[in-house]
Amino acid sequence: MEDISSKNTTKDSESDKNKEKLILGISVIRSIVSKVISDPTQIISGLKQILYFYRLLPAEWKKKAFWIFEKLWDKKKVVISTEPEKTKRSYNIKFDNDKLTKSYDFLPQIDQAILLQGKEMQDLINKYLHSDSDEIKQEVETRYGQRGLNIVNILTTHDVEYLLDELTEPFEAKIVESIFNKWAHDYDSIAILISPSNLDKPQEIKKRILTVAKFTSKKYILINLSGKMEDCTNLLNLIYEMKEKKEINYIDLKPDIADSGFCKSLRIKINFK
Repeated sequence: MEDISSKNTTKDSESDKNKEKLILGISVIRSIVSKVISDPTQIISGLKQILYFYRLLPAEWKKKAFWIFEKLWDKKKVVISTEPEKTKRSYNIKFDNDKLTKSYDFLPQIDQAILLQGKEMQDLINKYLHSDSDEIKQEVETRYGQRGLNIVNILTTHDVEYLLDELTEPFEAKIVESIFNKWAHDYDSIAILISPSNLDKPQEIKKRILTVAKFTSKKYILINLSGKMEDCTNLLNLIYEMKEKKEINYIDLKPDIADSGFCKSLRIKINFK
């Protein structure tokens, strides 16, 4: 005869374990939200993780978890839209650079939306989520083309500092928009983004540097690389070698190396005049 009491005990035990897992899932969601709720620009980086746990919950538990999303929405901490430039809600946006925060308000909504996506890319990189940042970059390029790609690259490389140097306060909308438009249009002819995987092709890198140096609209060019410290050193040595061999002539070279997630970020400004 089948032992029904033993079978029921096993079921109760499995049910308790499932409930424990579900409660843990709720706790994880709550924990993630507590980390991102103070900064609206960080919510998307946590959203994937939140949805990962949320979709695993059965219907009755989703109701218990929904308060988290409702709380975020009521506090105006999140905007989810397939057309971010058309959002009807406005939020207080703050960038790391106060001058950028101020000039942001003078830009068209489309450019504001692209800048926000660039800021999200920065936040993801700082959390070592480089692949998620790359996904946003691909979406921006698909949606907004080279201009959109230029804008997010200006921000993530921190080359936006050179753009802001051309702005003087008090800001005037027409001037801010004009300078921003010029940078958004010309950036890929002023700056070079080099991948570590390209370092084994030095002649190609030299060709790119010389081409940008020839056609830049500025008195300088900008070079950026994100990789290992060894990659940064190799690129710098390549450029120093170019000058020694008189392949390029410049007044000075200003390198800056900083942390970028798990990687190192190398920024180079080469001045010609």
